[in-house]
Amino acid sequence: MRIVHLSDLHVGMLPRSPGALLDKRALGACNHLLRRARHFHRSYMERALVEIEALKPEIVLCTGDISSVGSPEELRAGCDLLEPLRRAFGERFAYVPGNHDAYVTATPCRRALEEAFDRLNSGRWRLDALPVEWSFGGLRLLLVDGARPMSWFSSAGALSPSARAWLAARLEAPRQPGECRVVVSHFPLREADGRPLVRRRRLDGAELLWGHLRGARLDLVLSGHIHRPFARWEADGRGEVCAGSLTLHGAFSVVDWLPGQGRFRQFFVSVARPREPLLPVLDASLAPVS
Repeated sequence: MRIVHLSDLHVGMLPRSPGALLDKRALGACNHLLRRARHFHRSYMERALVEIEALKPEIVLCTGDISSVGSPEELRAGCDLLEPLRRAFGERFAYVPGNHDAYVTATPCRRALEEAFDRLNSGRWRLDALPVEWSFGGLRLLLVDGARPMSWFSSAGALSPSARAWLAARLEAPRQPGECRVVVSHFPLREADGRPLVRRRRLDGAELLWGHLRGARLDLVLSGHIHRPFARWEADGRGEVCAGSLTLHGAFSVVDWLPGQGRFRQFFVSVARPREPLLPVLDASLAPVS
């Protein structure tokens, strides 16, 4: 079972709404114009489309931040950028929001995010229904939404009490034979070096998932948020893969789940020019779960 995983497109446009001058979008727009815009490479997405088609994945995932300030025009443009993938893979393509997609509480922005979520997921789920389970035989993908409007200088997220209870119920349940459990979330549980993220960038609830990963009740976390891609594996073969920012670093991740062998094979694909050095192909064998 092959999964292609990309993240953090960060399409940026000046907000058209006058109200954007009075909320966090003003800060985000300045950040985009002064920093992000110089490093945004739309061509990386175009190259990635060719590479992804050649890889013939069964599943394609986008773990959020398709926009920079969550404005309706950005979210529509982000959807347009992903539309070739959504059209090619249909209900085998899934998207979960990032913190930049849920940037502010403004009603038009929230409505635009709901519409983007509906469009990219082919109308299968409502945004307010997350988390949801998406299964392919023994592969169970748990799609999580931790994106919330936060204060001006925070890029953190939070799991709601109901989401925590939902995840606990599924991860604490006995496994079925050959079952593999994967959380799909914008927010990683740890930095590349294994340290917790700083408070203003972390997911409130990450420790819950970290405990399940360390306890062998969860096998893999697929995330974005941190722009440089990384893969981090525990001694028992469980871990997390951060796809990084496709339009910044020109990379996306490929994870092969080999159920008959009980292991993951993971590697990054570079579409940058010149190609960035990437981590080598990694094979991670899961330790048996008692």
